[in-house]
Amino acid sequence: MKFEDLANELFLDIFELLDGVDLLHAFHNLNYRVNRLLLIHFRFYHLDFRSLSKNRFDIITENYLRLISDKILSIHLSNDDETPDLPYLFVSRGYTLNKFINLQSLSLYYIDCFDILNEIIVQCNHLTYLTDLKLIKCYFNSEENDFHCLINNIWNLPKLRKCLLDQINSRKIRLNELTMTSSSIEELSLERMICSLKDLSNLFEHSPCLGRLTVNSISCSKFEQLEIVIRSLTSLKTFFDSSIDSMISLFKKLPNLSHLTLETVKINCNGCQWKQILVNYLGNLKVFRLKMNLNFSPHRNIEKQVNELIDSFRSSFWIEEHQWFVRCDWNPFNITNHAILYTLPYRFDKCFNFDSIFTKSTSPNDKHYWSYDRVQTLSYENSENDLSKDSILFSARFPNLHHLKMSFPFQLDFNSCISSLNRLISLNATLRHTDSTFIQLQDLFYRSIHLYSFRLSYIKHIPMELFRMKSRSIHRLDFLTKFKSNIRY
Repeated sequence: MKFEDLANELFLDIFELLDGVDLLHAFHNLNYRVNRLLLIHFRFYHLDFRSLSKNRFDIITENYLRLISDKILSIHLSNDDETPDLPYLFVSRGYTLNKFINLQSLSLYYIDCFDILNEIIVQCNHLTYLTDLKLIKCYFNSEENDFHCLINNIWNLPKLRKCLLDQINSRKIRLNELTMTSSSIEELSLERMICSLKDLSNLFEHSPCLGRLTVNSISCSKFEQLEIVIRSLTSLKTFFDSSIDSMISLFKKLPNLSHLTLETVKINCNGCQWKQILVNYLGNLKVFRLKMNLNFSPHRNIEKQVNELIDSFRSSFWIEEHQWFVRCDWNPFNITNHAILYTLPYRFDKCFNFDSIFTKSTSPNDKHYWSYDRVQTLSYENSENDLSKDSILFSARFPNLHHLKMSFPFQLDFNSCISSLNRLISLNATLRHTDSTFIQLQDLFYRSIHLYSFRLSYIKHIPMELFRMKSRSIHRLDFLTKFKSNIRY
């Protein structure tokens, strides 16, 4: 059977698997029949203009975009150094967002001009199906009232349900100046931003339907409290770096919270203390995911302190009633006596892993909960201490890594932890000049079939062996070196 003999339904099923840009590039003008399927019968296009050549962008916008404008469901626009000025070109060619009448999702990256960004958001006000908006790393030099205008225009979008703001203009956003009320926003993510309790109070006053909140960091002064009771919030994911009293004052105002994903510093609570907090202030909690960064006392035996901490999580409340098991990882050679305690399975997207980690858990079976499938970013430091006999250290599996930072060479046992690298898109490497370094690096290149970016960090000179490496997927190289106190590219 020839490809052209496939039924129309099969063609349309194949089309749904491809991004719209790749779809048009691959199939348009093959023949009259395929053109009709593409432009008339196929109903859903998802256009991703990131990492797109100028030539392909011109072809798409000049030949196809107007023909499929009513079939486009999602658009990604980026102004990074791989697609410079693309949003400006898009707007200058007359493609205002309100023309994409069925657009449901819009993602904007690295837009550094407030006027362009705000203009795009205002155009979205006429889109009755737009429910999902992402603004990622959009830095711009502007007055604070510009950000105030932008955030209010976002809250004015009539059907917006999910919104992601990731590093917008400043880590310190001023949500306390929000004045527009949105009755549609149900899910909000504020990534790599800091919110105060005053910000949160104003946010929920103007977002009465907000039920799921992810905020990178909640920071508050000792006596600061939420000004209102937040009854709409059922799910919270956050990093908390203030006092335990401030955390409790926050929990008191969240009576309907059922899902909590929490990372803390400065809070060293044992299992008995956490039980009291959860029972007294979060009575409706069903899912509790904890990652607690702590430092043990240097004046007592560390392993004894670990045992005491772990044993405090062995009560019936943790083991029988909720089946919330915990694991504690620590590095006995770390001068700060740093440790991490977290609930199992691990539910955070970043992980820092040492060769020299010791670990203990409350799980009834030590072989369980070693799949860290939520981790997308892994930093791995090759220890100078030989712990190769402790095979338990390499039981962890990271099957869904997108970003990996590590030093070469590394212990071969670590390969078992990263046996699947099909999703890896970026590698940040530090190299020591040995024969095994480049053998291991080449092997990793072969295994990472979608590796897009390779960064070489902190080198005095670029070794010639590097240019004998082969990769079919790498598009981007960054060389980062340290000279005295300065970092140079």
